Amino acid sequence: MYIRFKLFIKILFYHKPIIWPILETIQGLIYALKYFYYYNVLKGKKGMSIKEVNIEFSSQCNLRCQFCSLDHLKPKHLITPEIMEKFLVGFINDKRYKSIKRINLYNGGEVLLHPKRLEMLAVLKKYKDLAKQQNKHFPEIHMLTNLVLLREKLAEQIIELDVVDLLGISFDGGNPETFEEMRINAKWNIFYENAKAFDRIRKEKKSTVKMSAISCIPANKTRSLDWMHPQFQEIYNLLDWYELRRLHNWAGDIEEFKVPQKKHKIGCALLMEQMVLLPNGDVTICCNDLNSKAVIGNILKTNFMDIYNCEQRVHYLKLHLQGKKDQIALCKNCETF
Repeated sequence: MYIRFKLFIKILFYHKPIIWPILETIQGLIYALKYFYYYNVLKGKKGMSIKEVNIEFSSQCNLRCQFCSLDHLKPKHLITPEIMEKFLVGFINDKRYKSIKRINLYNGGEVLLHPKRLEMLAVLKKYKDLAKQQNKHFPEIHMLTNLVLLREKLAEQIIELDVVDLLGISFDGGNPETFEEMRINAKWNIFYENAKAFDRIRKEKKSTVKMSAISCIPANKTRSLDWMHPQFQEIYNLLDWYELRRLHNWAGDIEEFKVPQKKHKIGCALLMEQMVLLPNGDVTICCNDLNSKAVIGNILKTNFMDIYNCEQRVHYLKLHLQGKKDQIALCKNCETF
């Protein structure tokens, strides 16, 4: 709810020349307070600032979206149960993990490309059930997919496993033609039928799993459903919530979407509140890092909490506090901070 409220405020006021700077100032003050509290007072001893952790099952993707910065030539990795358990065991034996409210099953790669995706979900289910049995906190599980591979049988298996709390689906463009232009290798009819099937199955099985979407809208179109193709409107109406957003530059990696540099506000919510576990065990600082530019440790070699508290990450946080994000290679051209 907190994350959705922040998105609503940003969408509502982003283009207001007077109100938005005021909101950015407030955000900066909040960032400074969090930095002082979590990294000077607590120092990782009783809690952490992280609200969500992304877990990437597969580093590869079956699509070639025009607006994505994922390097398809980089080494391909698949996450293992060992790597997942290195992280998940913290919810059982470390009280500091209670600050994590959400696990997102995505980053740059497509989650369903993992050949043992159900086995990986079963590992999550194991720890979710363990936490419940011991009356311990466990975060919501959100899985984001481009939906191309989510046929009816797999949809039924995922719903019956009862581990995913929300299925996020990616679709853009507003009409079938633009969808296929933007999301190369995706076919609208397959997406459309798979989305309807998942919704039908969750209702038939009386599942509590929700559905959502984050969609990119072309710059020449309004962020509304009014002009969209009827099938697009139909899918949006099946969802529990959705966000219509503009394309962004993936921390400056997409030249076409680069925007003029603006005065740096204080802080970055992604850096403060998010970490990403990659399939090979590497941990990076935020979801804009699709190509491992800001890896700060590996969970097979270092405890997750030690990575959270590592000198490099704390240094990045301090640079953002000082308005010096241009000194961080990943952050210097990012427009989404």
